[in-house]
Amino acid sequence: MLRRAQLPALLPAPLTALLPALLTALLTVLSACSRDDGPDEAARAFSAFQAALQQRDADGCRELLTRESRPVVDELPWDAIGGRAPLEVLGAERARDGAQEYYIDVRDPNEADAPGRYVVVREYGRLVVDLVASAGLTAHAVEASSGEETFTPTTLTPADFDRIRAYELSQPPSKPRGN
Repeated sequence: MLRRAQLPALLPAPLTALLPALLTALLTVLSACSRDDGPDEAARAFSAFQAALQQRDADGCRELLTRESRPVVDELPWDAIGGRAPLEVLGAERARDGAQEYYIDVRDPNEADAPGRYVVVREYGRLVVDLVASAGLTAHAVEASSGEETFTPTTLTPADFDRIRAYELSQPPSKPRGN
C-alpha cells in the first residue's frame, strides 16, 4: 500500500511541482460536474405541459401528468385555456434535498400577476406535473354548516350481528374478577 509520503518520490520532479495545481483543477472540474440539473428539467417538463395546454393537446397533456392527475384532462375548459396567456415560470427548486419532487414557482399574467406554485415529480423515470399535489399546496378545508347532526335509528341486519360477534371474539378475554 502506498503512503502519502511515498507519492512525491514516485513522480518526476516537474510533475511534483504541478501536483497542487493539478489537484485544484481536478476539484474544479468535479464540482462543475456535480451541478443539479433536476430543477431545470422540472421547469422544462412544466413548460412542455403548459405548451400542450395552449395547443389544446389532450393526449400531450395526459403524457405530462401523473397517473392520478390524468382524469382531470377530460374536465378541462379547453376554450378558456386556449384564450389565456401562458404562466410565466419564475423558478424551480427541489422540495427536499435528494427528493425527486420539485416546486415550480409561476406568475399568472391573466390574474394580475398572481403567484402560484406547481409540483413536478419523477414518475416511472420521467418528470411529470402533479396537479393533485399542486392543488394540495393551496387547498383550504372548508366545513359546511349543514345544520345539526341527527341520529336515525335503524334495525341491525344479520351481517351487522356477525361483525359484532367477530369483533367480540377478536378481543382478549377479560381478567377474572376475584373476591
